[in-house]
Amino acid sequence: MDFLSYPLPDVLKKYIYQGFFKKAREQIDNILEHRLPPQMRERLKFELFRMELLKRAYKYPQDEALKIFKKTFKGATKSEFEKLWREGRLDWIYIETQRFFESRFDKNLAFNEKEYKARQKVDKQTLKRRELINKAVERLLKSGKPKSYRVRARITVEKENPREEKVRVWLPFPKEEFQQSDVKLISASHEYEIADNSVGQRTVYMEGKDNEKFYVEFEYTVHEWIGQQSLYTQKPSKEDISELPPHIVFSPFLKELLHTIFHNEDWTKLDDLARARRIYDFVTLNVNYSYVLPYALYDNIPEYVATTFKGDCGFQALLFITLCRMAGIPAKWQSGWSITPLGASPHDWALVYLERYGWVPVDLSFGGGRREQEPMRIFYFTNLDGFRMFANTEFQGDFYPEKKAWRLDPYDNQTGEMEIISKEEDGYVIDLKSKIEVLKFEELRK
Repeated sequence: MDFLSYPLPDVLKKYIYQGFFKKAREQIDNILEHRLPPQMRERLKFELFRMELLKRAYKYPQDEALKIFKKTFKGATKSEFEKLWREGRLDWIYIETQRFFESRFDKNLAFNEKEYKARQKVDKQTLKRRELINKAVERLLKSGKPKSYRVRARITVEKENPREEKVRVWLPFPKEEFQQSDVKLISASHEYEIADNSVGQRTVYMEGKDNEKFYVEFEYTVHEWIGQQSLYTQKPSKEDISELPPHIVFSPFLKELLHTIFHNEDWTKLDDLARARRIYDFVTLNVNYSYVLPYALYDNIPEYVATTFKGDCGFQALLFITLCRMAGIPAKWQSGWSITPLGASPHDWALVYLERYGWVPVDLSFGGGRREQEPMRIFYFTNLDGFRMFANTEFQGDFYPEKKAWRLDPYDNQTGEMEIISKEEDGYVIDLKSKIEVLKFEELRK
C-alpha cells in the first residue's frame, strides 16, 4: 500500500471531492494511457476502487435518510433533519449532483452529540451485552481471578448480487496463541484450506460459485487476561517497533503530538509502563467512538484520529500502536470479534510489550467508552475480558493463499473477503454481506 504516498492530479481530486465520479473515471482512464511508474498506476486504479466503496458507504438518498432519522430519534422532524445536514452535522456527500447520506449517519450523530444520544431509541440487545461485559469486569476488579470459556461460532458470507461466477473466499479463523487455545474446525460449507497459525491474519480458504453461501464453524477456548500475571513473555520482533506505511508512520505531526502528550518532558526517563499509560490516557480521555468509512478510504488513520478526535476501535488502536512504537514500546495488533452469549460483532484492540510483564492487552475503545467509570477504564489498560475471538495479530497482513484483487479491507479481516477468479486483479467484490452466529458459550469449570 506504499503507493498511497503518490500524489493525485488536482483536477482528479476535485472531481472526486465534488462527487463527479463519472468525470473522475474518465480522467483516470486518460491518465492511464500514459507511461507511468507502476506505483502511480496502482494508485490510480485504487481510486477507481475507492469510488465504488464510497458509493456503497453513502447509500441513502435524502428521502430515505429522513425516514431513518425519524425512526432513530424520538420526536425527530423534517425541518430538524434539514437543519442538521445544512450545518454539516450529518455525514453526506454529493454523488453526481445528488445528496447521499452515509449508512450509519444517525448512529454517528448520537455518538457525537449528547442531545441525540438521549433521544436515540434504545437497542436493548446492545445494552444487555454491555451489562454482561461490565459485570465480568467488575468481578475481575474484585477477585483478580480470570475465567475461561469454550465458544462455538459460525461465520457465513454471501454475495448480494450473484452472477454465478467462480470465486475465492477467505473467512477469519481463530489463532492459537496468547489468550486463545484448543482451536478446532467443526464444519465448513466447501472444501477448505486453513492457513498456518504462524501467519499474521489466519483464514479458512475456499472456492465455489458466487451464488452459494460460504461458512465455517469452529470452537476455541478463550481466557480472561490479567496483564500483571506475566503470562506471555516471548520477545517482540523488529516489526513490533517499526513503521509500516501508509498508516503506521512516524510523521512530524505525530512526533509533535507525542511531545505534547508528555508535556515536553524527556519521556525516555520514564519506564515503559508509565509511557504506555500516558498514551493510553490521551487516547481514551480525548477520542470519542465513532463509526468510520471503509478503512481503504483513509490515507493515514492515526493522523485522522489525532486531528478529529474520533474513530472506531481499530482507528483508536492504530493511533495507540503508532505512538507506542514512536515512544520505544513494542506494540502490535489483535483483532477479530467481541463475542458474548448474546451475539458478536467485529472488534480491534492492541497488545504492548512491557519489560515487567511481557505482552499485555490494551483495549482503547472499550476503555474510552467507560471514561465515566474510571476503574473500568483503567482495567482495559493491561487487562482484557474473555468475550473475544481473534484471528489477526498483524495489521496489513497478507492472506494465504494470496489475494489478487483489492480487499474490501486491505488492513484487517473480521468478516471475510471474496474475489472473482476470472477477473484477476479486477475481481474485487464489494457487495459482500456476513453473518456471525454464537452457537455455544460456556464457562469452563476448573
